Amino acid sequence: MKYKIIAIEREYASGGNEIGEKAAQRLGIPCYGQEVLTRAAQRMKTSPERLLSLEETTSNSLLFSLGMAVKVATGERDGLSDEGALYVTEEQVIKEMALQGPCVIVGRCAGWILRERKDVLRVFVHADREFRKQRAVTTYGVEEKNLENTLKKNDRRRSNFYRANTGMSWNDQNGYHLVLDSSAIGIDACVNTICSLVKS
Repeated sequence: MKYKIIAIEREYASGGNEIGEKAAQRLGIPCYGQEVLTRAAQRMKTSPERLLSLEETTSNSLLFSLGMAVKVATGERDGLSDEGALYVTEEQVIKEMALQGPCVIVGRCAGWILRERKDVLRVFVHADREFRKQRAVTTYGVEEKNLENTLKKNDRRRSNFYRANTGMSWNDQNGYHLVLDSSAIGIDACVNTICSLVKS
């Protein structure tokens, strides 16, 4: 396979998780999403829920001081804020997962973390708002009255976390090899596209 690791970032309710899981199943490789957060929580001796709340409070300038950058580069957690320690821990978990063999990793800056590897396919999945609203209701059980706030909150959390830890814009197409509109071409076509690239 040309690409051994598929790293997917996605807008909330765009189908990125489902696409990652289906692609992994078809390719016969593991898919990691929530597992990254779970393993990080175990190492930090806390709960995944608390780590999610840390992601929500991440600022846009979290790691971008010289001292913070050095600690992140060396994997050192001493002296880091809780948010910084979370990123360093997740970075270690993601690198270990990638070393174990071919896999799909959904979210948590995986493409950026593994950017030095030539065998990583970096993918961004987005969709139009109506498609996402429909999926939020049918897939995640979000109530109609909460749709707008839920979409904004989750997108903001992912965007802030990505920018704070990479210095890059989360939805900047220049950061990805492949940008897919799941509302335009459908979930299955997204899966087909990823798998054909991996196998080519």
